[in-house]
Amino acid sequence: MKTCGIITEYNPFHQGHIYHIKKTKELTQCDCLIAIVSNHFTQRGLPSLLSMEDKTQLALESGCNLVIELPPCYAAQSADYFAKYAIESLHELNVDQICFGSETNNIKTLKEYSNTMDQIQKDPSLSMNQNLYTKNILPNDILGIQYIKNCEKNNINPLCISRNESFKSATQTRKEYFNGIAQFNDQYFLKNQTWDYYYTYLRKFLILTDTNVLSNYFLVNEGIEYRLKENAKKHHDWESFLSASISKTYTKARIQRTCMFILLQITKEQIQENNQFNLVIVSGFDSIGQEFLKGKHVITKFKELPKFLQDIELKCQYLCFDTFKARKVIYYDR
Repeated sequence: MKTCGIITEYNPFHQGHIYHIKKTKELTQCDCLIAIVSNHFTQRGLPSLLSMEDKTQLALESGCNLVIELPPCYAAQSADYFAKYAIESLHELNVDQICFGSETNNIKTLKEYSNTMDQIQKDPSLSMNQNLYTKNILPNDILGIQYIKNCEKNNINPLCISRNESFKSATQTRKEYFNGIAQFNDQYFLKNQTWDYYYTYLRKFLILTDTNVLSNYFLVNEGIEYRLKENAKKHHDWESFLSASISKTYTKARIQRTCMFILLQITKEQIQENNQFNLVIVSGFDSIGQEFLKGKHVITKFKELPKFLQDIELKCQYLCFDTFKARKVIYYDR
């Protein structure tokens, strides 16, 4: 069975994502299209507007055959690690290829960028995005470069399609939605999935927790815990706190990711001990996906998750929904 993977966020799921699915199937002629999807929090450290169940259902309805999950501890990281963990999971399924959206839409050019990056001396104090500004490389291409690198390590063929700018971006969709403008499929949106909502809990935790404890959490480096704690004391709303916390070293996305790891109390030691994602967490499938999974080692139940991921899932569900809902794998009957 010819397979293709797509690495997605669906925050939220919009018409550009339907286009991505359709064009990927046309380009690859794959028998089974597998989407790995960020759950709860996304790559830039943003709370996800859609539940994993709704993301899965929408992806299956739009043409995916199998949907698997990328937990927030692996999703909310810089482009290099985000790509690493997503590709590791897809590699466990022995996917033949992946297909991603690209502003450049040229694998050869992206490989050349990658080779140039490997040769230049990077400033470790800056995020990857800042290091690449001199090349004017756009967001999807930054991810694409990392996908290609990790595909080479895992014997997966990378393909890309041109990013279609006629579709509204997820960023614009979120902005308009929170400004009261109706959006495509917004009946699925979870209105409390914002940092404005979570900041109440984060602020109290930052104020009440000793900096020696805060420094143990993942991504809390170079004394940022002192800055975050002082800003939490001064600022009562998320946007003010975020603006005050951004610096040359800590971008907006980095602050959001750092705050997520603090909020979920995920330590550096835990990430170090779980620095590979050689798992396949199944969220849903159709008959083709079900047939493809036969004989493969996958996770379909909460109790099958490692203790580390069980704890994170529990925290996220209580934060998002104030309750725990047992994992349910969605079957989509075409």
